[in-house]
Amino acid sequence: MTSPRERVIEDYLLDQCRAHGFLCLKFVSPARGGVPDRIVVALGRIVFVEVKRPGGWLRKRQELMHAKLRRHGAEVHVVDDKPSVDVFITHVLKT
Repeated sequence: MTSPRERVIEDYLLDQCRAHGFLCLKFVSPARGGVPDRIVVALGRIVFVEVKRPGGWLRKRQELMHAKLRRHGAEVHVVDDKPSVDVFITHVLKT
């Protein structure tokens, strides 16, 4: 369940992705817990993004899933406020 404060960050991520022409898809995997909230498809890349409320932290299951994704070569980012979303967008644009 998404908290109201987390929703603000997720909406901002979605708005920023749209403004830059990125796809920002909601990711739900019923058979796997801890998967990131969003998949961003941009500039020939696929990036997973976990959205947290400001100051929020990852649950153990999320930490394990993120580590597993990274071991398999995936890029995973965590955003918890508007500035971290801006840093993420800049990162995607520059790499």
